[in-house]
Amino acid sequence: MSLVVQSVVVPKTYSLEQAEKIVQKLGYNPLYRNKRVTEYKAGINRANYFGFRQRVPTQFDKETFRTKRINNKVYLIVGKLK
Repeated sequence: MSLVVQSVVVPKTYSLEQAEKIVQKLGYNPLYRNKRVTEYKAGINRANYFGFRQRVPTQFDKETFRTKRINNKVYLIVGKLK
């Protein structure tokens, strides 16, 4: 099963600007459809985390979503595409 990143999740202990830099450093895009994480609903629905969407969740088989910790604070939401 080949997993694809759906979102990068960074805790709000970082400022928005710091979180965006972390996402970029990991090689992912901090913008989704040219919007910052605070400008689209899915980006702010987590109380303690910024969720930087990379792909639309409907592109994935919902039974395959997994959370992968890449360091002590940053996570990837991954899944298998439909």
